[in-house]
Amino acid sequence: MKILDRDGRLFGKISIIDVIVILVVAVLALAIYVKTQMPQTGTSVTTTKVVYQMKLNNQPEYMLSAIQVGDQMYDKERSTGGSLGTIVDIEVSPGTEQGELDDGTVAYVPAEGYYDILLTIEGDALIGSDGTVALNRIYDLGVNSHRHFNTKYAYFLGMVTDIQVQGADSAQ
Repeated sequence: MKILDRDGRLFGKISIIDVIVILVVAVLALAIYVKTQMPQTGTSVTTTKVVYQMKLNNQPEYMLSAIQVGDQMYDKERSTGGSLGTIVDIEVSPGTEQGELDDGTVAYVPAEGYYDILLTIEGDALIGSDGTVALNRIYDLGVNSHRHFNTKYAYFLGMVTDIQVQGADSAQ
């Protein structure tokens, strides 16, 4: 007896195309079973609330209305696009710039129409065993780091001045 007859049937009973379809369905069923029945190997990682402060030096007056409490912070260049926290407080003080005085010395003098802004931001972060802070699970943040940040209506260069981990005694 031949394996394939002249009509393309296996052992004269079933078509070779039917065999291929049955094999594909069986492989898909096995894949679904393995996907749903195998134990999960991943572990869940919990995030910790952190509050950090960021100083924006010599910002023009329109920035005072462009940045609001409740705005989300982002950095499109260095993160996945997720929020890096929410602004919970804004402190404004007069801006300063270096200027040469009449006696030839250089000092900080008031900058008319410019303001220093101190933002307090609360976000979720992973805290590493070495004390590193990773906002949005991947965005490394450290004190004195200068980064370009943005909110819905503002884009600015800010310097992180303080990081407080919830439940910790001191800043990072």
